[in-house]
Amino acid sequence: MDEWTQFDVAAVREAMPTDMAVLYSSWLDANPTKSTRLAGIVAEILARFRTTVATVPDLVMDAAIDTIPTSGFRHALNLAIFTLGMEMGVEFAPEVSGPVNRADVWLRMVASGAVKPVGTTLVGTPSYVAREVGERAI
Repeated sequence: MDEWTQFDVAAVREAMPTDMAVLYSSWLDANPTKSTRLAGIVAEILARFRTTVATVPDLVMDAAIDTIPTSGFRHALNLAIFTLGMEMGVEFAPEVSGPVNRADVWLRMVASGAVKPVGTTLVGTPSYVAREVGERAI
């Protein structure tokens, strides 16, 4: 799995739920001066994620300036879609704040060193490892 993923307007538009994409198109039709607003939101989130990740000691940043760690990609998408929706006046259900809060928590954990955003192999829990023949269970 590639550790860095491109985060741009196209990625956000592709990830938008169908109903949100329809609302966004209608909003753009009604507000043509807002045509670059999604690009601005994406740029803000991209900068925030890259700045936070850059604080990790010994981490080599991806040379492409429009990428973020794959481990934070879903968080960035959630922030972008939520932020855009708020600007459009969408009234989200209360449970929608969960993914947005998790994005903020992920960024804080990266900044504090509790999460390494790149260079880790995720292993599911519980982890099952076959024992060698004759090995006793503990």
